[in-house]
Amino acid sequence: MKFQKKGFVSMLLFFAFLVICVSGACLYASPKGRVAHWTNWTLFGVGKEGWEAIHVNVSILLLLASGFHLYFNWTLFLGYIKTKARWALNLKKEIVVAALLVIFIVAGALFYVPPFGTVMDINSQIQAHWERQAPRAPTPHAEEFDLNRLAQAIGLSTNQIVDTLRQEGFVVEDRSMTVREISEKYGVAPSDLYAAITKHHPNLRRGGRRGGGQRGSGQRRGGVKAEESGS
Repeated sequence: MKFQKKGFVSMLLFFAFLVICVSGACLYASPKGRVAHWTNWTLFGVGKEGWEAIHVNVSILLLLASGFHLYFNWTLFLGYIKTKARWALNLKKEIVVAALLVIFIVAGALFYVPPFGTVMDINSQIQAHWERQAPRAPTPHAEEFDLNRLAQAIGLSTNQIVDTLRQEGFVVEDRSMTVREISEKYGVAPSDLYAAITKHHPNLRRGGRRGGGQRGSGQRRGGVKAEESGS
């Protein structure tokens, strides 16, 4: 049986549209990146970066498929335009109303007025929910820190961190590895590694910093502020 190019492109458009709807909904329900990365958040077994990759690549596929669909149906498309051009002139009111509706939605989204701003408020509430549920990181994007930088951020020595992790079964031979790389090696979340450290250093769990004093307190306040405003 001959391969039907037009039918193939039509089905490609249909399935790509479905995937984009699903990936868009999953991204809408996802936490902020720093929370997703710190906790290894997943939905249906796929992480935030995975859903982003799916959404972007399938969107490109949808655009390409749309181009091929137009190419295969160009003659019909031109004929439809010619046939409907005169008919469309009688739809002046409908065209104006449709254009105004689109402009209204765009303006509402830009100026954050209900109900368009409400959609984004719900998204913020979802992100806040995930953030409340997630273990607190010592500083935003701590999963990207190597052990030396993490040690400096939490007020421990690198040796203390390495020894503590070893006691919990996480052997780290290369101290230039990031927290995320170590967590991926052992199949755990970065927050689990930090929990292993705070298990032996309870003051970190309370948000404290070894070698406190005024300098430590100031850094804590700055860290909290940065975390609250981070993405």
